[in-house]
Amino acid sequence: MTSILMTKKQVFDLLNFLKDAYPNLEVTQSRLDTWSRLLRKQNPEKVMQRAEKYVLDNKFPPSIADLAEKNIEARNNDFLEKARQWESEAVDKP
Repeated sequence: MTSILMTKKQVFDLLNFLKDAYPNLEVTQSRLDTWSRLLRKQNPEKVMQRAEKYVLDNKFPPSIADLAEKNIEARNNDFLEKARQWESEAVDKP
């Protein structure tokens, strides 16, 4: 499974989107660097979806934790594939 990583450009676009929604939010080089480092393993499409939903539901800007997927391992773990494998290897098949 190939992993989709968030680029610095995508984080910049995210921060600009948030600035449009929250005019008092400052997009600084320091913020861009920090958010890029901490969001680099996130799926950019999912983060933007969470940002859009967040903006519609909240008066104040989000933190990184509000937008980041909580458990990257859960995303990378193909549970359905494992379940199919377990089912095919089951001793007493139904």
